[in-house]
Amino acid sequence: MQDYDCDGRAAISPGNDTRINLLLLMQSLRPGQVQPASAVTEIDNPQFGQIFMSWPGMRAAFWPQPAPASNESASQAADATPGCGASSDAILAFAAALNAEPGLPAGDRGALARLRTKTGCSDATWDTPISSKPGREYLAYLKAADAFHRNDWSAAREGFAALTRARSRWVAETAQYMPIRIGLRAAISSAVTEYGDFAGPDKADRIAIGEARDSIAAYLKAYPKGRYAASAQGLMRRVAWLSGDMAALAQSYETLLAATPGNDEAAADLAEEIDIKLLERSDAGAIIDGQRNLPLLLAVSDLKRMRRPADGPAGLSAADLAAQKDQFAAHGDLYGLLQASRSYYAGEDSRAILTLLPDAARASRFTPITFSRQMLRGMALAKSRDPNEVGFWRDLLGGASPRYERPLVEMGLAIRWQRDGRVAQIFAPGSPVTDTSIRSILLQSLATPAILRDSAQDAARPAREQDIARFTLLYKDLNRGAYADFAKDLALLPANADSAAGLWDFTQQDSIPAGLFRTGKWSDGFPCPAVAQTAATLTRTPADAKARLCLGDFYRLNGFDGFSLFNPGENAMALGNGPDGFPGRPLSRSDIYAAIIADKKAAPENRAYALYRAVMCYAPSGYSNCGGPHRNYDEMDAAQAPKGDRKAWFTELKQRYPNSQWAKALRYYW
Repeated sequence: MQDYDCDGRAAISPGNDTRINLLLLMQSLRPGQVQPASAVTEIDNPQFGQIFMSWPGMRAAFWPQPAPASNESASQAADATPGCGASSDAILAFAAALNAEPGLPAGDRGALARLRTKTGCSDATWDTPISSKPGREYLAYLKAADAFHRNDWSAAREGFAALTRARSRWVAETAQYMPIRIGLRAAISSAVTEYGDFAGPDKADRIAIGEARDSIAAYLKAYPKGRYAASAQGLMRRVAWLSGDMAALAQSYETLLAATPGNDEAAADLAEEIDIKLLERSDAGAIIDGQRNLPLLLAVSDLKRMRRPADGPAGLSAADLAAQKDQFAAHGDLYGLLQASRSYYAGEDSRAILTLLPDAARASRFTPITFSRQMLRGMALAKSRDPNEVGFWRDLLGGASPRYERPLVEMGLAIRWQRDGRVAQIFAPGSPVTDTSIRSILLQSLATPAILRDSAQDAARPAREQDIARFTLLYKDLNRGAYADFAKDLALLPANADSAAGLWDFTQQDSIPAGLFRTGKWSDGFPCPAVAQTAATLTRTPADAKARLCLGDFYRLNGFDGFSLFNPGENAMALGNGPDGFPGRPLSRSDIYAAIIADKKAAPENRAYALYRAVMCYAPSGYSNCGGPHRNYDEMDAAQAPKGDRKAWFTELKQRYPNSQWAKALRYYW
């Protein structure tokens, strides 16, 4: 995958979301610590299955979040902690400090906790009596915090400065820390556009940035191992960003990439920060190249440069990459991956790629870098049609992680078998290809009737996969003219088969409406029996005009106009792209009407209805909705009947069958 797409994968590559590549790098540098990803179906992209992932989907897989609270419980939570300027975490931290404070009376503790939830609110009042000395220090802290949340920097600075020598250790340390926050908040307040975007470092308050920088140094000197030490050190990155010191920011990011455990959610947060603050900049490549000691950032930047724009070559040449070799002295595997990736996506000889990436497919486990190297080797084997490709994919399955890695390897194996015309092997008992999204695509696109029947009855497979097999089988029985098989295959439908899910998002929706073939709509004016009876008639007399018209009405009334099973597009290497194993040519409504219109001997009531429906195919847009689906606009345009033909159908209906209900109903042609 060279061009950027939303469907990232577990192999580091140019087309991945940059955040995914960053996270995979961090997971590689701490091998053995990453927890297996959980099974997550992406709400927006359910067809991704376990092969592909979006950035939000990857985060949810590695760090699942609790389900959102109901409206009622969320409202109750808001009532319980109605903080204005502070987060719930800050309110909880304040409560913990109160509870740990010696000499603080219970009455003061309760009053201060209530005041904390009002800090920063317009209705905050400070006339609550506090009797104890530590309580008065906490009250003074809250007043300074209130000024901070109201952007009254002068009052906030003065209030916290007076508390740095407080007897309460929590108050004193927090008061020492807060000038950092004041400086940063004040610095950015003048650099935010009306839409909330950062206007650039030249708009930031330079004095306030200096205040924040000095306050970080002062806090770390006073509390080198303090409760906010990690936060203070991290905020140096914000100082660098606000001041436009991108070199210092990049150095910080490189250090963090090497040190942050890939199994920690902080790694995902860091990936997002690096992407937003550095890599999205148009000059990011120049910033990173200029440092000469940022191999991890350089690798991610190089991958981004390998993306090929539609109107030109990729931005990274072999000479560019060769000039960087010294910077990757400590990361030989990563550099080899970059070399092989550049060569592969530039369309160069795959034999050179195989030399760069020796076979290590039998390893018992992989880091993301080592897995990516082997995936790219497999892709090079596929490109060269190497006879050992199948064995390579089988070997790679053993050490691949169950989530994201193994399904990706299964797809490589499935595509090879697909190209070899061995689709049946994918569905054979004991097949190593178990991923349901792979199998579902092949059921819709390449499976033979025998594969579909076996899959429809395979109770060991997921119910959705079985439903896709049943639906595809019945749809193609009708669509390809296998009418004699339809009745037998209809018996494969369970009694509770869904018929209400619709077809608008077939390839991604959870419920597959296979029940339409048993309980769908048959008629809305032109008399038709159930589709099973129509199929029986066509079995006996395939040219029966009325039965063919009823088949067309079944398509029309049940949402099949424009419907498509999975379409792999024009990529010859794509899963599902190959000869359809189901015999016969697809039959559209347009085909039905055209054949009956051409048959001058057809019964008047049938021919009149065919003329009526042929014209109505173009209502109201002027484009036929009876002949699809089409892969592109050129194909759709080529399938349109000329307007003169539509006028001729209209005229013939009106003149030859003036007394038919269809001639009376039709007022226009489109």
